[in-house]
Amino acid sequence: MAEWVEFTETYVLAAMPSDVSLAYTAWIGAHPEKAERLEAIAGQVLADFRSGLSANPYIEIDEDEGKLLERCVPHALTTVIYHLMLEMGMSVNMSAQTAFNNAQVYLRRLYLSDEALDGGGGGTPAYKTGIEREERVLV
Repeated sequence: MAEWVEFTETYVLAAMPSDVSLAYTAWIGAHPEKAERLEAIAGQVLADFRSGLSANPYIEIDEDEGKLLERCVPHALTTVIYHLMLEMGMSVNMSAQTAFNNAQVYLRRLYLSDEALDGGGGGTPAYKTGIEREERVLV
């Protein structure tokens, strides 16, 4: 059975890199009206990932709308932190940009994939195409 994690503002704050966390604290101190932004960003990212997961027929979606499949959490965290950094005006280095791009690719694959993400594989690889062809002989 797949593990689901409560993906909340508190979870994101606990997992946030220390430099971003310090910048966030200072940013909220300077802009108290932005105090709800992290919760809003995390909620939107959570909804995006849950929507992608719901497109996969092999995934049983947890009824708690605040939970996210454990395999998606690193990608969702990356997305939240990236958007928060941009909103705070922090510079985004190449590795952060690459991590965000990879998270977006993962998210898009959720919408298109029908593979079982919980590790319960569907068997062994098949080396037959299922297409009948005339047998060819090299001469």
